[in-house]
Amino acid sequence: MKAIGTQILQTDRLILRRFVESDAETMFQNWASSAENLTYVTWDPHSDVKVTRNSICNWVSSYINLNYYKWAICLKEKPEQVIGDISIVEIHEEDSSCEIGYVLGKAYWGRGIMTEALKTVLDFCFTQAGFQKIRARYASLNPASGRVMEKAGMFYLKTIVDGVERKGYLADLIYYQISGEDR
Repeated sequence: MKAIGTQILQTDRLILRRFVESDAETMFQNWASSAENLTYVTWDPHSDVKVTRNSICNWVSSYINLNYYKWAICLKEKPEQVIGDISIVEIHEEDSSCEIGYVLGKAYWGRGIMTEALKTVLDFCFTQAGFQKIRARYASLNPASGRVMEKAGMFYLKTIVDGVERKGYLADLIYYQISGEDR
């Protein structure tokens, strides 16, 4: 594995870039303030844009760590407006693996945007950062997230029954994985 940090990545429609403090307003509007958007993530909706700005400031200061990977997802036609994020949420040096997490503003669901972003980050992880295996997981109540993983080429790995309890729900935690040999 190579610790190379968050690099700018592009697809036909998207730019994946580092967050900057000026992203706070659009992040707050597009997903950080939305309970519906955040039902299946590990943090609660932000009460105001100051909370979002503080989160972004923490991320920006973390970019100095070359093992920190967090991308703002932007449409190429509006690169200043963040519509989601995708990041490596865990790194396991012992087997050169990592886990990816993501969130996308509801207004952008159903367009293949997250699949496109995930495929791009998977490619970066294998070809540039040198990871050997990549995992992602989702709550069973959110099958759309699992479809994103499948469309990006990931394979079912395991289910942890009742693996997540949050905000009044109990759900299975479903893991997907892809390795360098699977590509």
